[in-house]
Amino acid sequence: MSEGNVRRFHRRLSSEEAKFAAECLLSVPIEERGGKAQDFYLDDPDAILPLLGILRGKLDTSPSLVRDEAEYFYRFLEKEVPGLPGELFLFDERNYFLGDAARLAGIACRVLSRREEARRWFDLSESWFLTTIDPAKNLSLLSYQRLALLTEERRFEEVLRVLPQLIAAFKSFEMAEDALKCRFLEGQALRETGQLREALVLFRETCRESQALGSGKLLGWSYVNLLQIHAFFGEVEEAFQVACEATPLLRGLENRVGLAKIQWGLGTLLRSEGKLSEAIEAYRMAQKEFAEIGMSADVAAIHLVVADLLLDAGQEPQARWEIQAALPVIEEFKLVPEGVAALSLLRQSLQNPRLNRQALRDLHGYFPDRDA
Repeated sequence: MSEGNVRRFHRRLSSEEAKFAAECLLSVPIEERGGKAQDFYLDDPDAILPLLGILRGKLDTSPSLVRDEAEYFYRFLEKEVPGLPGELFLFDERNYFLGDAARLAGIACRVLSRREEARRWFDLSESWFLTTIDPAKNLSLLSYQRLALLTEERRFEEVLRVLPQLIAAFKSFEMAEDALKCRFLEGQALRETGQLREALVLFRETCRESQALGSGKLLGWSYVNLLQIHAFFGEVEEAFQVACEATPLLRGLENRVGLAKIQWGLGTLLRSEGKLSEAIEAYRMAQKEFAEIGMSADVAAIHLVVADLLLDAGQEPQARWEIQAALPVIEEFKLVPEGVAALSLLRQSLQNPRLNRQALRDLHGYFPDRDA
């Protein structure tokens, strides 16, 4: 019997010990761990749950870290840890952990706009969950992530067709927060199809429901969406009121993604007031935050928005630089498959005396916002 087995059956870890072991593991860079994973009880189910919980809590703070750590854990568990009942794991424990790690890696990839990679992880996750005793709840959670991916690809009809059944499933499982998260996808579909007033009403409802559930995370995302819609309409007082309520909440949650999107919304608001330099500064602050957490697609999107602003200010050379900085990322991540024509027109216009501004606007209009 291995040392890990002896340790498991000798004494179970307390919840505090398990969390401490998980934090110790995450404090060691992946490349320095070598064969030390068992020293941090990574082969002990008691330590795995808090590890996955810590990673899940970092999705809005450090999605790149979550992606790397979830993949590390998945590979370790897949190759290094035996899974027969009675060895280290009971019944379907190992399969569940593999499915959850793959799901976490997929969510992080989705946040980072690595869509094909996210799909591969979600497929892996599904394959493991299907081997567990009662997979229905976890498969529903996976369905939500796949619908979120479709929303980001602007496939709204497919999303709206499936959402009612998924909401009903979550309600039958008494998973109220997850049912409410589905409303965010509905709101995004309304926003992106020009039904902004309807989306505004919906996100006001999600604010009330989030407060009733006591979910600060969902309330924060409700505020983010409200601010962006108020900013689009140029509703200054409403937007700043939402920003004042959202910012301390998001900071308390360490939700760097949400804070960057608040800054993005303020940039949109300033632009609607004709304050171009202040708007560019706000966009730059959001862009800096996105860059620090590895969200390259959002960095590229802001390059395009700033380019449009620079054209308003008569600074075409600088606008060209912004576009040239964005295009490699857009092509690498295949971010706008539905906007290939606009991408091609914009690239061609870089060779001409005048930029194709309509192509620029069409292209950055293909970048949707991502919610929780």
